[in-house]
Amino acid sequence: MGKDRDKFRDPVHGFIEVSALERELIDSEPFQRLRNIKQLAMTYLVFHGAEHTRFGHSIGVMHMVTRAFESAVKNGKPDWTEAKIAFYRQLLRLIALTHDLGHAPFSHAAESVFPVGMEHEDFTRKIVLETEIRDIIDKIGDAFQKEYGSEYQITPELICDIYQGKNPGPNMEYIFLKSFMDSEMDCDKMDYLLRDALYCGVNYGKYDVERLISCLTVYQNDGFPRLAIRSGGVQAFEEFMLARYFMFVQVYFHRTRRFFDKMYFLALKEVLPGGTFPVDTREYLLWDDYRVWNLLREHVGTSGACDNIVHRKVYPRVFETKTHPSEADFRNFRIMRKIIYDKFGKDCFIEDCSADKMPHKIPIRTTPDDERAIIIIDETEGKISTISEESIIIKSLTEKINIQRIYLCDRSIFDEVTRHVQEYVCFD
Repeated sequence: MGKDRDKFRDPVHGFIEVSALERELIDSEPFQRLRNIKQLAMTYLVFHGAEHTRFGHSIGVMHMVTRAFESAVKNGKPDWTEAKIAFYRQLLRLIALTHDLGHAPFSHAAESVFPVGMEHEDFTRKIVLETEIRDIIDKIGDAFQKEYGSEYQITPELICDIYQGKNPGPNMEYIFLKSFMDSEMDCDKMDYLLRDALYCGVNYGKYDVERLISCLTVYQNDGFPRLAIRSGGVQAFEEFMLARYFMFVQVYFHRTRRFFDKMYFLALKEVLPGGTFPVDTREYLLWDDYRVWNLLREHVGTSGACDNIVHRKVYPRVFETKTHPSEADFRNFRIMRKIIYDKFGKDCFIEDCSADKMPHKIPIRTTPDDERAIIIIDETEGKISTISEESIIIKSLTEKINIQRIYLCDRSIFDEVTRHVQEYVCFD
């Protein structure tokens, strides 16, 4: 191993190579903080192996985006110089490394108490632009320009703008780069499905990643590149989409995991100063899972939500809709809610009506000219089509996941509540 390269041994991808300056970014305090930010919030209270963090995921995404980009360029053969290919490759690696820097403690579960108008991507931008990350990216940019020329300028602002889809300017190729990190077949999803499945001990998130990556290519549309798939990769893409669907249904929207998300929101409102995370970047970076967990422990005696989390007290679910409820199912849910609320009191229950997600955002009726389409290229027949035309599976995954649940706070009346629910269900 030379002085200019280093390797990480990853449980999902094996050895992942990084440059010396990329290693400097990984060793920075903002990036090391990700070791203390769990990828799947409190899912480990359900699937006990799910204690993996944003740290490993970010390095994994960097690895995946490198492989995906190199495969697409090799197959698609865009008319780019070696310098431009190296430039885009380095941009993508930096976007991947930095894309999750702004996550709050326990990741997405905390975003409900962000300052008004802020999302984790906004904190990511602030961290990239206002901390030592800026200086390291500038060093990488300076080294790159010395090797390839002054026209290839890598800046912290450019990294953020490409990922957030801002100011593409005359270079529409940046939209192509963004698709590797934010699209229906982006490398963020490619990594987290495999990683989450491994650590949760389930098979739902597995798919043929080697086949999918090997079939990525470039489709030139009016001179602008689009990320596309060779026709031989259609089934691998279908498997990828199904893996994501099953992970949402079986893991991400698991009833106990959703319960703890609900408890975490209530607890944060009680224990955070002002009920929200700070806007200031330096102060925000002081927050991680350990700091929040210590606060939860300190408030166990005064907060039911904190007590439930720390001592893993789970309220029983007494009623829920189907995974893809019809209007009749929603109506039955509202009727059941009214029956048990009227009988036992609303304060005895907690609702979760936000476990909703589209299986995908691919238009069902589309043409290759539609920027949202997933392009399929059949090189043998010289045919261009879309995944919506080629895949009956994608066509069938159109109904929104929208699970609505009611949990009972008072276990002493569980049998009575259950009896009322069963009576209504049988009568209905």
